[in-house]
Amino acid sequence: MEASDIYKCIADPQRLRIINLLNEGPLCVCHLQEILDATQVKMSKQLASMKQLGLIQSQREGTWMIYSLIQPINGLIQANLDHLLGASCAECNQLQQDLITRQKIVDALAKSDSDCPKSVCGDTACC
Repeated sequence: MEASDIYKCIADPQRLRIINLLNEGPLCVCHLQEILDATQVKMSKQLASMKQLGLIQSQREGTWMIYSLIQPINGLIQANLDHLLGASCAECNQLQQDLITRQKIVDALAKSDSDCPKSVCGDTACC
């Protein structure tokens, strides 16, 4: 993958936020939609674009569609995420807030009865 392809991908705020969230681990598409307050159509378009670039992968588990970053994460993406998460700007603050929201969702789901796949929540059911 070319550096220009990576920068085109992370230049889009929504795709950058998705990569940031998936860098913490796999998520159901429903969780990505909730955190980003995005419609299913818009989310599907963004995820398809990143999948085509070879940045993310998907796996169906029952009725759930789970997305994760291709490992190992591209070094250029990781370096940019590290920089942005340590910086202070509106978009940087949004990335940090997204991670807080992600953790709240995972914590809340861990305490509830749900049938979310183990790949998202480990041994604790979530979705």
